[in-house]
Amino acid sequence: MKYDAFISYRHLMPDEYVAKKVHKGLETLRIPKKIQKEIGKSRINRVFRDMEELPVGSDLGANIMAALEESEYLIVISSPKTKESYWCNQEVENFVRMHGRDKVLVVLAEGEPYESFPEQLLKDEEGNAVEPFAADFRGTTRKEINKKAKTELVRLAAAILGIDFDDLKQRQKERKTRRNMILALGVAAFAFVFGGFSVYNLARINEEYQQKLVNESKVLAAKSADVLETGDRKTAALIAMEGIPESGERPLVPESLYALSKALGVYDYNTVLSSETVINADYSIKKFCNNATNDIVGILDDNGNVYVWDLKAGEMLYEIQAEYVNGILVPVFDIGITEESSTLVVVSQNGVRGYDLSGSMVYEYTLEQPILEGKVSEYNNCLAIEYAENGVDYYPDTVAVISPEDGKELGVYHNDCPAPYSDVIDFINTGSMVIVGHMQMDGEENYVSVYDTAHEEFNNKNLLIKNDTTISAGFAFTADDVGVIIASAPYETIGDGREISVDLQYYSLAYDNRTWNTTVDYYIQYSNKLDYQIEILGDGKPFEKSLITAGRSIYIVDNATGEIVDQIKSDSLFSDTIVGGDIFAVSTEAGFLRFYIYSEGVKNPFFERKLASNIAQIGMTDTKFITIDGTSPSARIYYSNNTQYFDKTYTVDGYSNDGMSSPDGKYYYIASEEENNSSGRIFTVCKSSNHKKVGEFRADYAYYSGVQFIDNDTIFVPTYDLELIFYSISEDKKEVIKSDIDAKDFGMNVSDNKKYFVLFSYKFADVYDLTTRKKVLHKDFDYDISACTITSAGDYFYLFDDEYRVHKIDTKTGEDELFDLGYGVLELAISPDDSKLILNCDDNKLRVLDAKSKKEKVAFDFVANREGYLKTSPDGKYVFAQSSNNFFRIYDIEKGTIVLLTDAIDSKIRRISFNEETGVLAVSTVADMYLLDMKSVGLLAYVPSGRFYINGTNQIITGSNSNIYVFNYMDAEELKKEARKRYGDSQLSEEQRLIFGIENE
Repeated sequence: MKYDAFISYRHLMPDEYVAKKVHKGLETLRIPKKIQKEIGKSRINRVFRDMEELPVGSDLGANIMAALEESEYLIVISSPKTKESYWCNQEVENFVRMHGRDKVLVVLAEGEPYESFPEQLLKDEEGNAVEPFAADFRGTTRKEINKKAKTELVRLAAAILGIDFDDLKQRQKERKTRRNMILALGVAAFAFVFGGFSVYNLARINEEYQQKLVNESKVLAAKSADVLETGDRKTAALIAMEGIPESGERPLVPESLYALSKALGVYDYNTVLSSETVINADYSIKKFCNNATNDIVGILDDNGNVYVWDLKAGEMLYEIQAEYVNGILVPVFDIGITEESSTLVVVSQNGVRGYDLSGSMVYEYTLEQPILEGKVSEYNNCLAIEYAENGVDYYPDTVAVISPEDGKELGVYHNDCPAPYSDVIDFINTGSMVIVGHMQMDGEENYVSVYDTAHEEFNNKNLLIKNDTTISAGFAFTADDVGVIIASAPYETIGDGREISVDLQYYSLAYDNRTWNTTVDYYIQYSNKLDYQIEILGDGKPFEKSLITAGRSIYIVDNATGEIVDQIKSDSLFSDTIVGGDIFAVSTEAGFLRFYIYSEGVKNPFFERKLASNIAQIGMTDTKFITIDGTSPSARIYYSNNTQYFDKTYTVDGYSNDGMSSPDGKYYYIASEEENNSSGRIFTVCKSSNHKKVGEFRADYAYYSGVQFIDNDTIFVPTYDLELIFYSISEDKKEVIKSDIDAKDFGMNVSDNKKYFVLFSYKFADVYDLTTRKKVLHKDFDYDISACTITSAGDYFYLFDDEYRVHKIDTKTGEDELFDLGYGVLELAISPDDSKLILNCDDNKLRVLDAKSKKEKVAFDFVANREGYLKTSPDGKYVFAQSSNNFFRIYDIEKGTIVLLTDAIDSKIRRISFNEETGVLAVSTVADMYLLDMKSVGLLAYVPSGRFYINGTNQIITGSNSNIYVFNYMDAEELKKEARKRYGDSQLSEEQRLIFGIENE
């Protein structure tokens, strides 16, 4: 088996804390040597603990199923919450099917066994009651849990090792006694010999301690990255800060700078909306509400718990626990926060309650009957509840409209339609009118009722609907009227995953008639009311248009005529909208947030960003933006950071997508794609000292991977039209050499020193001297060529044929030497001094050969592919390699070891440049850029949309469309200064330190 145990747990406290305790405790438990000899095992080898929460209803996934299959025991961390966990039950069910129930061990984290253990473990296959093995980790504090863990971990280990618990416990005790005696003798012996060996030992101890600090800093950087993935930027930054020395007490590792710079986003040109932190509930968050004039937010979770947060202060003000009556959970229908007094209103089955900012109840509205449905207006100025007047029926026949400020009744209305009220409820923006839908009833006509609480003369209306099922309804305005738009469809057409025809009807409330009907397409996925909203939209005139969300489409409707004047489409469902005047924000279930200004057209959003993998609801406070995904217990908080971290910005013609610095760093170029011409390429040349443009030239169909500074003044651009372009910066002059061959499919390679160039196709290769700009060889072949690489001396080029055999071609004589290597070669690189060949081989090896003798110097494990990247460092000491799965590796040729392996660089590498003076390696991909410190070999910085690092400077160039940004690289002191500027003296709390396993200094 690959794992001794698999830990199944729900990602909530205290379960998660106990799971971490069990995981670490089992893997570090010391087994007495006598028992090791008896069982033939020195330790519990590996324990699997999944770090990520899975959404309810999802598959466990291949990695989880494989881990279950490869685990000898299943450890279930149990609490009353465990029975509610879909995927914990799935893990138990699958493990029992694979290995049987006698291999399942239970750890009681909270509650009693009968309410905590999964049902599958309480009965055997015949239905007889059984009692599974259990270890008791329960405690009211973490100190109590830790105390119990000392004994209960031994109990668990004994079960896994198949030995007697009392025997293991006694021998553990004997081992500790012997260890203490040895320690005491060791101290005495050390004191005796200290005089002779003190200097040596102190140096060794200090060296080991420094290495411990280095490892600790790297672990902290990794934890920071994990936390940043959740959207909690502040906590990620604080964790990264723990690994950065304040006064030289620990070594500085590049990983700490990488983690902190990424958490702070200091190389991000777009800081309009940055993830700041995450606030958590005990259960999946169902909804949040907010007050637009301050930063107070209310959160409702799936269990009915309500939390009130002050986002500006970053603290929870109070929590309202879920209510139970006779052991049955009381459902909470909705929550809201009023604009004037920031009163939190909670609508539950038992009544309507208001709470002030201290958490004190300020009013309570109750009925003799249970409330069956309730909704708070999105404007937070009104709410409506539905109930059955007789208190017995499950179908509501009465609506009460209530003020959320003081809980006073504004109006009570009795149903006079054939069908009961439904959960379709909407409000006018002033809060004085409410729309209530009715349930679908076979054979009955469908109505929507409209009530006015402010005007007694208003005749409450029952509006006849065309179809028997109301999807949504909303108020709408024209120049001289207020009306209602209703979306409806036949009941039999509605189903998940369908596109259906929906009728939009407009009823004039002023003129008491229906004025238009329009049919549109809706995509129905499931009944989430936020997916099918009707919102008031301003367009310069007072709210004369409506924004209608219809699954994968948003329609903008002229309220006077019913004309669809605009439409926005999406590949995924629109999940929520926020409208303010003619500006509106929409979110999608794929995690995108888009802002539109209607008066400027909706063809393209003026702001778009993917914020998460999924978004269910969005909201805005005075200074923050909030999202939830509907399945996790976390809400992500974003802030608008208008800080410009870049030092300078300017624009170029076209859309920038590449660039490079001259060897001396005096100049650089930006390559951009011409607007409305995908083959057009514009090269803008700038002076590094002031970033002023000093030249520009075109090179259509440029072959980007071949573009080079061949010296400090000349840019070489090969093209797909088989032109070789030489541009002189000092002369602002372009020379074009047209190749005399005709080929459609070809490849190119430039020597490491930029002096030679080889152009090849299937049956030939041409070699050019880039100094003289002359062709020095044309060579035809009687076999197909797959790739070519030329030496810095220009005397040879290497190629491999269609059978992946290597050939060495003499550029003077054309002599063709075939290498008999015994394996196929997929990629080939040459060291700068031409002495080594680096081969990516088809047997999953990366080999380094002596170029003259062809003898193998060293071989490394690798992933064989033809779509990777291969290059050596300028001194020939290191190999930089990226495999097809985008893992980036750095190999030390002299030591024969791999010194870096990372999946952080997740896009295809375009080029690598190395500054020997600073030791900084710049890795430019097709999307972003990464900086690495080659002195200690580690990631230094991630630069979104990074283009290149200017040689000999600390300047970084990034680009987005036509905009170019210049950043200055930030060192440790500058990063710490920025962190303090943003977060002041904030530090990790004691609870956070325990959760992330960070010791106090």
